[in-house]
Amino acid sequence: MGTRRGNNEGCVYKDKQGHWRGVVSLPSSDGKYKKKCVYGRTRKEATDKMNEILIQLRTNSYIEPCKMTLYEWLCTWLNEYCNDIRMTTKINYETYTHQHIKDTIGGYKLCDLSPMVIQQFYNEKAKNGKVSGKGGLSPKTLRNLHNFLHKALNQAVFLEMIAKNPTESTVLPKRQKVEMRYFTVDEQKQLQAAIKGHRLEMPILIALYTGIRQGELLGLTWDNVHIDLQGQSYINIVQTLNRIQNKDKSSPTRTLLVINEPKTKHSIRTIPLLPDIAKHLAEYKEEQAIIRAENGFPDNGFVFTSTVGTPVDPRCLQRDFKKILVKNGIRVINVHGLRHTFATRALESGMSVKTLSKILGHSSVGFTLDTYAHVTERLKIAEISGMQNFL
Repeated sequence: MGTRRGNNEGCVYKDKQGHWRGVVSLPSSDGKYKKKCVYGRTRKEATDKMNEILIQLRTNSYIEPCKMTLYEWLCTWLNEYCNDIRMTTKINYETYTHQHIKDTIGGYKLCDLSPMVIQQFYNEKAKNGKVSGKGGLSPKTLRNLHNFLHKALNQAVFLEMIAKNPTESTVLPKRQKVEMRYFTVDEQKQLQAAIKGHRLEMPILIALYTGIRQGELLGLTWDNVHIDLQGQSYINIVQTLNRIQNKDKSSPTRTLLVINEPKTKHSIRTIPLLPDIAKHLAEYKEEQAIIRAENGFPDNGFVFTSTVGTPVDPRCLQRDFKKILVKNGIRVINVHGLRHTFATRALESGMSVKTLSKILGHSSVGFTLDTYAHVTERLKIAEISGMQNFL
């Protein structure tokens, strides 16, 4: 015989199979009620489960467990809530969804996800997470995967599909301090001597003396360049040029060159040019116009173009830059190392960290300090040694 209660208070009874069952009436969107059943091995277990639901109903905190799987939700979230994000970011999200989550924890129902399930997923990815099967994901990639999953499940919480975000209580590996690679003063002088007259002289100089990212460099257009040889010259960073994965599987080309918005809102910025750099850039513009007219190249507006007048492919820039370094016996560093070289020289020249942070387009001064701690520590030691004069 079961224990029955008043209307909307539920009841507990033993069914024909001998299981204890608690039943609660849940209000539905059409104003009617539907039955919610919970089960227990004992009357007390079933009663406790039922009472928990009743308490949540009275406090307006009850959420009906969602039967949608994690993979189904992520696909929905990508289609419905990720239409205004950068193209490269969305491609990364799709990679996480289809290559890392679909065949692992993607089959879990949202209501069955727990911090332990997510933690075990992260731990396995840290060991064997690479798509190639050779090794685990880096701490940075794993953190990006976590941020993506956290964001998607936060939306599920907001929509009352789940009560809590199971990624909240997980632990990620510590960030690895990446070795900062940049040119020394002597190497920079050697590089600048080596590129004299080379077709990459101007883009390398711009990178060395503005610190812009590779995508920002290749996406720079003349309408965002202001040259005033009698005053202040500057460039505006408003877009990037990147090579991304082609989502059209029927296309013979696996990747595409696309124009993107800058990395963050902080990346949209104005960077002053040194007078000598501005003068070089003005001369470069005139030479480019002559070459374009002689060869019948279209005027696509890009500051830096290939030998056939098209936008410069990032892969080609990396390849040709490496050739210059190898040919001239200079330590090989990738193009991004030019940005780090600029930041290092700027700090060594006395530029404030706050100004440098704005020029680099960082989200905070703290991030800049952390990134270039090797420089600030060295300068701190040198500057404090000046106190010796007072002893």
